[in-house]
Amino acid sequence: MIYFLEYNSLSYRAKATMHCQYILQLSLLTLLSLPGTLAHTWSVWYRDRDTITVICALKGSSVVFDCIYSYPATQKVGRKIWFTPRGNTKLDGLQQGDGVFNTSGLIKTRYSGRTEFYDQDNNCTLKLNNVTEDDSGRFFFRFEANGRNQRPQAFTGSLDVDLTIPVLSLKLNENGPIKERDHVTLACTSTCNPPQMEFLWFKDGRPLPGVSGVHGGQYLLGPLSPNDTGSYSCGLGQGTSTPILLDVRYAPRNVSVKVSPSPEVVKGSRLTLTCSNNANPAAETYTWFQRTGTLTSLRLGMGKEHTFLEIDSDDSGLYFCMAQNAVGSQNSTEQEVKVKESAHLMMVLAAFGALFLVTAVIVVLFIYIKRRKLNTAEKKLPTKPVPQLQKATLSRPEDIYENMKWSAKPITDPDDMNYAELNIRPAPSPRMQWNNKEEDDDAVIYRQLQTH
Repeated sequence: MIYFLEYNSLSYRAKATMHCQYILQLSLLTLLSLPGTLAHTWSVWYRDRDTITVICALKGSSVVFDCIYSYPATQKVGRKIWFTPRGNTKLDGLQQGDGVFNTSGLIKTRYSGRTEFYDQDNNCTLKLNNVTEDDSGRFFFRFEANGRNQRPQAFTGSLDVDLTIPVLSLKLNENGPIKERDHVTLACTSTCNPPQMEFLWFKDGRPLPGVSGVHGGQYLLGPLSPNDTGSYSCGLGQGTSTPILLDVRYAPRNVSVKVSPSPEVVKGSRLTLTCSNNANPAAETYTWFQRTGTLTSLRLGMGKEHTFLEIDSDDSGLYFCMAQNAVGSQNSTEQEVKVKESAHLMMVLAAFGALFLVTAVIVVLFIYIKRRKLNTAEKKLPTKPVPQLQKATLSRPEDIYENMKWSAKPITDPDDMNYAELNIRPAPSPRMQWNNKEEDDDAVIYRQLQTH
């Protein structure tokens, strides 16, 4: 028969004490009602008379080992001992072990202050408080008695109390990698399974919120997210299982590009692009791209970093990276890089621009001053009278030709030119054709005179 005792609070301890006293009275009556006369025999009886009494107790709880003994009426009881066997000692009245309780002797240090012995009549019940995993094992009661003028005799019954502290183990029902959005079941098992067992669940050593106790030893999780990654354990009372790691794997996320030293650099400088992300497992491959169009891009290379040893003006543009692991991949947001001309070149260009501007201003001023001087000089020149047109009357062709002869003299100075007004009267002629010819000749001569 298996008995399960649990201790969780001080109030429960008081109830357990009253319960133990009731059990003691009941056990004593039960044991004394056994067939035969126990008062005349050497015997030790536990809760289960014919078999080993098995008790399953939680870590930190208190357990009661019900016990009653008898001896011949001619004997007087002396020392009373509770002990656990040491090694592979035989289970007989002469065996020795580690003392748990001793009315007149030494006990094991780890049991000091943890036992209560109910020494009343033939009662040998022992209460062990705050049990631990090290308390698991077999417990025996032994007493010594002697008659008048006899040497003390020791007796230990053939049966015992077997105390078991549950050893919890936690397993995961998934064999392969656990990915985001999967569902898993945590299964907690114990080496002893008393009824109405309530399991407690912990993540990273802290109780899971909203989970006070789960019957059956199973806890469902899902759909999983990266936040569910952690160390899980189950517990009974004050005992807990060995933690297991729940590792939720997911594709890269929050992928971004970091630029060093800055997104705006001078031509010829060194520039490094770094691809950052959050992934489990860590990203294995990184690919770099430069945006060339709305839907097109140029693949630049592989690696977590991409470096321009001497960046050029043509390298200005938008860049992004792709991070990938065994679960999936994700692209980063685009990062703009601007390449500026060097400060020295800008200074040279600025100097040339300033020089050109100054030169242009000087030329304009020079032309303006020159023209101003010319205008001033022209205003100071003496004004020559305009020669009067001389009127001449040319009535004959001979006169016209003679005038042309005098006009053939080259004129080098415009001021030496003389202007004359010609008044040509046509000579009377019977022929109309001759008159018209004379008029044409007069017009030609007049134009020539104007030219000279």
